[in-house]
Amino acid sequence: MSYAPGELDLIDPQTHVDAWPLYDWLREEAPVYRDKNGIWCVSRYDDIVAISMDPDTFTSQEGNRPLLPADHSFIHLDGPAHRMRRGLVERFFGPRSVNKMDQHLRDVTNALIDNVIESGKTEFVDDVAAPLPARIMCEMTGIPVEMADEVRSWLDVFCRGGNGPEFVDEATNDAFFKFGLLHMDLVEAQRAEPKDNLLQVWMDADVGGEKMNEDQLLFEHTMLMVGGSETSRNAITSGLLQLARHPEQRAWLMEHPEGMNNAVEEIIRFATPFISMSRVATKDTELHGHAISEGDTVMMMYPPANRDPRKFDDPHTFDIRRKFKKNQLAFGYGRHFCLGARLARAEVRVVVEETLRRMPDYQLDGEPSWAVSSFIQGITKLPLKFTPGARENG
Repeated sequence: MSYAPGELDLIDPQTHVDAWPLYDWLREEAPVYRDKNGIWCVSRYDDIVAISMDPDTFTSQEGNRPLLPADHSFIHLDGPAHRMRRGLVERFFGPRSVNKMDQHLRDVTNALIDNVIESGKTEFVDDVAAPLPARIMCEMTGIPVEMADEVRSWLDVFCRGGNGPEFVDEATNDAFFKFGLLHMDLVEAQRAEPKDNLLQVWMDADVGGEKMNEDQLLFEHTMLMVGGSETSRNAITSGLLQLARHPEQRAWLMEHPEGMNNAVEEIIRFATPFISMSRVATKDTELHGHAISEGDTVMMMYPPANRDPRKFDDPHTFDIRRKFKKNQLAFGYGRHFCLGARLARAEVRVVVEETLRRMPDYQLDGEPSWAVSSFIQGITKLPLKFTPGARENG
């Protein structure tokens, strides 16, 4: 396998179908590769770390999806402005807040499992893995929980726009418009009756002596809904798939619950839900002998970096007992490290624990279906079967 410069289109979703041979080639043979769109692709662990730690050279302010403009959320800020806006809501995702959520996460997870436990089969994405994080993010941002499924359907549609400009179509615009109308209704309701949630924090915030404007409120809300839903959902589903394919590891984990935190880290490394994020060069620079010009887009590819053999032994092997020498990069690195990483880990841990407790003999009931995307790496359908059990609530 070999590709000439400009031959690959790395924002074409089809390029990322069954792409591990390609990812390995990029990382090992073309660690800095310029595709047909003029986008520089970086795929080694150390290079992604270096770019993430150097916002003076590689800025987020021009957008973090290739060829798409920046919106008004804090992930498109650097420096003090980024720290100020991110700091508004960090307490909601800190250790104290997430630890307090443990029982609630279990209650929601078990209510979802109750819906399928008597049947002995489930399509796990739609039944459990997707509804849990979507509901939690709805609760945290003020969206009525009875709307969680509808909101999730909108998120699924307008996430397609993250693939590139040609995917920002009528359907994605319509989904975003519907979310925007709901958001504005919530803002009006909370102006009349304030609540203790993320939306209220944004509404009340003093950012440099000013209130956040309507665009900032909307895009902050949208960004957290997408990030808070997609990472957990795809890591959960990937983890259950790998444990189904590795029954000896599942058996070990059930006998050694103390190994769960390490297992969660391996699940997230192996899943790497977000394929890429991008930065824009603020000045001429050089990387691995390639001249990157001011204004060039540099795309950080997380899946190949999370299987970089320089950092992870036998990286293509799923191993819940892996001894991590370096942190995995699924949550990014540096100042833009995922705000909700602690919550995502908690959601993965709780769902895996409760699934193993209540349907310990689950097996695949058909082949999983995968998203076709240059933005999100995830399973869209995961059919499972198991010995039926009893509901625990009602």
